[in-house]
Amino acid sequence: MDHQLENLGPERFQQLCQALLVKEFPGINCLPIGQPDGGRDAVRYARQTTDTAFTVYQVKYARNPLEGDDARQWVRNITDDEVVKVSRLITRGANQYLLATNVPGTAHLDVGSIDKFQTELNQKFRVPVLCWWRDDINRRLDGNWDIKLRYPEVLSGQDFFRLLFETTRSQETERRLNTLRAFLADQYNEDVEVKFKQVGLQNRLLDLFVDLPFRITIRAQKRDHRRWAAIPFDLMVTREHPGTIVIGDTYGTAAQIGTASLLLSEFAADQLN
Repeated sequence: MDHQLENLGPERFQQLCQALLVKEFPGINCLPIGQPDGGRDAVRYARQTTDTAFTVYQVKYARNPLEGDDARQWVRNITDDEVVKVSRLITRGANQYLLATNVPGTAHLDVGSIDKFQTELNQKFRVPVLCWWRDDINRRLDGNWDIKLRYPEVLSGQDFFRLLFETTRSQETERRLNTLRAFLADQYNEDVEVKFKQVGLQNRLLDLFVDLPFRITIRAQKRDHRRWAAIPFDLMVTREHPGTIVIGDTYGTAAQIGTASLLLSEFAADQLN
């Protein structure tokens, strides 16, 4: 599932990522939003003192993350800007760096953005580096209902159905299920007929799909006339003029064979290639 991360905006997205990081890496210190943090949105010290090695977590939000290569180039530009900050943090004890973004990566081995960007990060920074792309955040959100409920902007229609049926008492759930069934049944009865109000015409929806007749002209020297005459359909096989054979529906008969019926038959698979 792809969550609507762009509904959050940059500050709420940073807080969402901080919540995911806290759950995955207990002991993290989350820094306040909108303050000069020196390139740190969260930190985690190896020991609970500020005079030891620590991991740096940075969140980068793109307003248009699905614009393909442009969005991924935006991520690269951001990391270029962070090199100086990270270098300064390394002198203070930073020994790991994690970047989280709502931009999607591509998985092609060695040439996809995930592998290429990881190589670039390893070259630019002098500490172990990891990037959480959009899919990393989505998969961590899939089962984190407590976090999703605190950031309802990312909830999808499927999530709302689950909430509708799983967060109420059993008697209320049954009433809601009955209401939903009644609504779907009524909607089906409304949609089963297609109405053209402008001309006063109405038909059953499935009756509007009509299999069209066909007419095939084939050079006689490529096919044997007797073979076409023996086909397992009530078709008309004639010679239009010397050198060609015409195959078509038996015009005027009650049982007509449509194009789809012919093309889906074993005969068509064997002869019409």
